Amino acid sequence: MAKWRTLSSQKVYETPWMRVHRNEVLNQNGKQLTYSFVELCNPSVFIVAVNAQGQIYLQRNYRYTLDKNMWEVPAGFADEQNVLTGAKRELLEETGLASDDWTELGTLYQANGIGNIPFTAFLARNVQAASGSRDPDEDISSGKFVDPATIEAMIRQGEFIESAHIAALYLARLHGLKKEKH
Repeated sequence: MAKWRTLSSQKVYETPWMRVHRNEVLNQNGKQLTYSFVELCNPSVFIVAVNAQGQIYLQRNYRYTLDKNMWEVPAGFADEQNVLTGAKRELLEETGLASDDWTELGTLYQANGIGNIPFTAFLARNVQAASGSRDPDEDISSGKFVDPATIEAMIRQGEFIESAHIAALYLARLHGLKKEKH
């Protein structure tokens, strides 16, 4: 099968957070198409924050695109080159929590049919309250620690619907929410 080929590429819109591209391409069959897609300007990070009891921190964020308050794990953009540094900053800014026990869970992609939207998921174990400034621009209405079984029930009942956040939770579960004692 032939590879897709880009004939031209144009950036049609840009903000500090994302860009929209419009490309003229030849697909695998040689058919010319216009392909538009979204690309993030900075990497995004998702943090599964777990306390000593094995509960996961969830927060309710207002999402304008859906006009809903949604349960999510802490997440944001890593303005720095180092995604772990960005994850630590986002956790502190959004929740007032910090951890000395971080595991990078991997990088996944959202909406890959319409965008280049990667995120790196992290597991932060034994999170605790920390001093630091919260971001006043975040529209986070509440936050709480929830046990994993309750989160699974929330997913089944349609109360937790953001797919990238569910993927981050699943990766954390695969890696073990609590460290194995040897």
